[in-house]
Amino acid sequence: MFLTSDNSLHHISYFVKPSSAQNTFVKVIPDKAIPVGPDPVLNDPVVVNPDGEAPKEEVEKTFLQKYWVYIIPLLFILLTSGGGLGQQQQEGGGGQGGGN
Repeated sequence: MFLTSDNSLHHISYFVKPSSAQNTFVKVIPDKAIPVGPDPVLNDPVVVNPDGEAPKEEVEKTFLQKYWVYIIPLLFILLTSGGGLGQQQQEGGGGQGGGN
């Protein structure tokens, strides 16, 4: 069998010797024979731009810097649209009493 003393399978090496009889050899390596090395300490990856320099962090924009494109047309529409109802009443004489 291919088990260690505590009935767990850890490592199997299988190879065929080059001979006419095709003898095979299987080697089981117990748990204690495999050394465990320390985990590597990895740094964060460095991202560079095409010039080979590190990218500069951008400062977060304010509300007006982000949405000025939407605010300016809205203000333009609000300022240029007149007070429609008030102008109609003045031009029409108030809508009543002009019968003489």
